[in-house]
Amino acid sequence: MFHLLVGLVLAFPALQCQDFSGISLGTGDLHIFHLVTMAHIIQILLTSCTEENGMDQENPPCEEESAVLALYKTLHQYTGSALKEIPSGWHLWRSVRAGIMPFLKCSALFFHYLNGVPSPPDIQVPGTSHFEHLCSYLSLPNNLICLFQENSEIMNSLIESWCRNSEVKRYLEGERDAIRYPRESNKLINLPEDYSSLINQASNFSCPKSGGDKSRAPTLCLVCGSLLCSQSYCCQTELEGEDVGACTAHTYSCGSGVGIFLRVRECQVLFLAGKTKGCFYSPPYLDDYGETDQGLRRGNPLHLCKERFKKIQKLWHQHSVTEEIGHAQEANQTLVGIDWQHL
Repeated sequence: MFHLLVGLVLAFPALQCQDFSGISLGTGDLHIFHLVTMAHIIQILLTSCTEENGMDQENPPCEEESAVLALYKTLHQYTGSALKEIPSGWHLWRSVRAGIMPFLKCSALFFHYLNGVPSPPDIQVPGTSHFEHLCSYLSLPNNLICLFQENSEIMNSLIESWCRNSEVKRYLEGERDAIRYPRESNKLINLPEDYSSLINQASNFSCPKSGGDKSRAPTLCLVCGSLLCSQSYCCQTELEGEDVGACTAHTYSCGSGVGIFLRVRECQVLFLAGKTKGCFYSPPYLDDYGETDQGLRRGNPLHLCKERFKKIQKLWHQHSVTEEIGHAQEANQTLVGIDWQHL
């Protein structure tokens, strides 16, 4: 929904002149933002996985809880009772608040840089939810369900059309999955604490194309966990008219041309970007002296350093692998001459 919001807001000035009154959103942007916010709330309610777990509140429901419960009953009616049994308003409101927070944060950043309206200092205080502050900055009521009540006639017909969408029906009938909100961040695979576990796993790995022979350079993809036979002619495949190694081919199916691998027998992290760029990176395994052992020359027991692994994960999250490769090749020109496509 945030992607839809950006496209609509950037296209809207071509249709109508904006009216700014010193707030973070123009009049047209505000109507678009309210509409997309309501659509996202419907997404959250349709896909929410709320469970009672014996946590019902003893106090009477507040205004927000009553309103979101009424909206959920409307969805229940329009979907032909295909939704789950109606949970409590407290659980529903908690799901809506948690699910919409990433959308509100992204929207606040977007409109801040689009319109230049400074954000209130309260938003920058760490450790708090900022829900009310974000709503105030984005000209939203704290009770987001009020948006539906203010536009009830139009929204009822829209909600009915959304609920009758074929893909929504398929999801409610269990024929397809749907994204739940808030979405969890993707993560690299979990690595064992002791490096000897990876050694044992790699020693049992056979080359898939050489009749059971042991792989000389088993390489673990840190994105999906696949073990590959790297740096070997037996597992080369053709990619866009070129022969490439197993790791390079895997990056195009797993990471859109970017890959992070652990060369198990060398205890070395490998970054790849495209067919011609790559570098070696310090592994997340250290010995008792806090040193790496690339090449496993010293033979000391190695244990996972969570801080180093978080650093690798951060590079991946921030799409900085290609940039890291560029810096490494600038600092060490010998990396440019390596045929990375054969790894």
